[in-house]
Amino acid sequence: MNRVAAPGFFRHLWLLWGLRLDIGLNQGPGRNRFMAVAAFLLSSAPAWGLGVTFYGLMRLKPIAENDIWPFFILNLLCFVTSAVWVTWPLMSAGVDDHSELSRYAPFPISPFRLLIASTVASLFEPRALVFYAPLTGAALGFASVHPVRVKWFAVLLYVLFALLNAAWSRVALHAVLNVLREKHSAQLIGGGFLLFLGAASLIPPIDTSWLTAVGEGGVDKLDMAIILDATIALARVPSGFFGDALLELSYGYRRNALVDGVGMVFFTLMGLGIAYALLMRFHRNVGRAGPSVKESGDNDPFARTRTTYTTLLTREALDLWRNPRARLLASVPFVLAILMKLTSGRALFEYLLGASVDAWLMGGLCIYGAVVMASTFSQNTFAYDGHGLAMLIAAPVELGDVLRAKNVVQGTAAGAMALLVGLFYRVYFGKGSALDFLCAMTAVVAVVPVLLAAGNFLSLYFPVKFHASLKRRDKLPLTASMLGIVAASVGCAPFVWALRFAGKSGPSGQTLAMIALCAAFNLILYRSLLPQALRLLGQRREIVLRAVTRE
Repeated sequence: MNRVAAPGFFRHLWLLWGLRLDIGLNQGPGRNRFMAVAAFLLSSAPAWGLGVTFYGLMRLKPIAENDIWPFFILNLLCFVTSAVWVTWPLMSAGVDDHSELSRYAPFPISPFRLLIASTVASLFEPRALVFYAPLTGAALGFASVHPVRVKWFAVLLYVLFALLNAAWSRVALHAVLNVLREKHSAQLIGGGFLLFLGAASLIPPIDTSWLTAVGEGGVDKLDMAIILDATIALARVPSGFFGDALLELSYGYRRNALVDGVGMVFFTLMGLGIAYALLMRFHRNVGRAGPSVKESGDNDPFARTRTTYTTLLTREALDLWRNPRARLLASVPFVLAILMKLTSGRALFEYLLGASVDAWLMGGLCIYGAVVMASTFSQNTFAYDGHGLAMLIAAPVELGDVLRAKNVVQGTAAGAMALLVGLFYRVYFGKGSALDFLCAMTAVVAVVPVLLAAGNFLSLYFPVKFHASLKRRDKLPLTASMLGIVAASVGCAPFVWALRFAGKSGPSGQTLAMIALCAAFNLILYRSLLPQALRLLGQRREIVLRAVTRE
């Protein structure tokens, strides 16, 4: 009997990309593939607008005729694209979306081929098109004004730049996955945060005095030596090799462009090697049941719970506290705040927003922390603790109390997260008034009820399986993701509207009153929708149970 040949690399790549489309719609094989393609195009639609915008920017006469600005913008976009793409697993805490690391472990595919296939497949996701759209538009706009020699080589350099970012994105992804699987993941994340905070405090902030010059005399009054130095510095790091290569090709220096291309190949191979080592480490530990919980001895957390409801509250709080992804989510707003101070981002926003800058930034960070904490777990509220729903259904408790307890814990965690972020901002930046802080906290009160209400219905209509061994869930369908984004936008709208009405003069008592009024309305809306969610839970309990426990 002839042995069936193993699939080739391109076949593996095609299967991997096809399965990602199926998982993205929460569908199995045999469903309408046209819907998957349509969903892909719909979710990547912002890429077209971004690409056209930056294409037109590079063709503007003041920029196109300048000797420095085109290269500065190109190198800056290269750096920003690389930074966002590589740090995305941390910034989004979306490590559970990369399920191929475990899903295909028993398949006839070597870990090295899996790494290469998943790396290439990641470049064809909707978010990849959105992230690369500004740079793509800028590069095409630059080439239309400054003719590039050997166009096929320029295209090859673009491909190498994308592979460079994809390789180091795998490094970040596999590093985060390995950290989350460690027994002391909380200590590792906390220690890494403290080291980052300490290192950032030793780096002098970026000089933003040029903003004052621009504000007083326009761009013409700007010292171009600053822009020139920044352009050269950005071109000397691996992320700037592509922009520098385009510059060299526009002048006809093919050998210099080739050196940049060789540099990208070298750092791509280095990233793949590190990612492969981290992947093998992950596979060696994949059989473990996740981060082990330290034995508590005689300290029983349920010893002092006198009612069933308080026991459920304690259980949900412990599940959330011990969830590795919650720890990762909790660190993201603080990392963003540190990066903002390190890059003097507040000075830039102060130039744009005036006296309202601290209200915008503090509120934005607080809302972001609350949104990622509340929406991540509320939109999969019956499955983020593994097969916990099966035990709760078998237990002599009311499912309505379970849902209420989950909502209370998730809402409290989101509020506590926002409170810590607000206090950290006030201490770390030394800026922000009491009114700014109250506006930020009231905005969080406005957004959390909307997220919880939407999460209840999304969890009932779009339940997804949670893999307890890996502490991750399957992807949400596109419809559920879009509805979640809409709910977050609706919850954030009062804060945005109130501050836009306040303008650059800073928030006032009227601003706080507007946000508080919307917060009260959202709380009433949540309370009115909760009974309907409880009724649906009783009707769909078996459907939800089958979805979150399927194998």
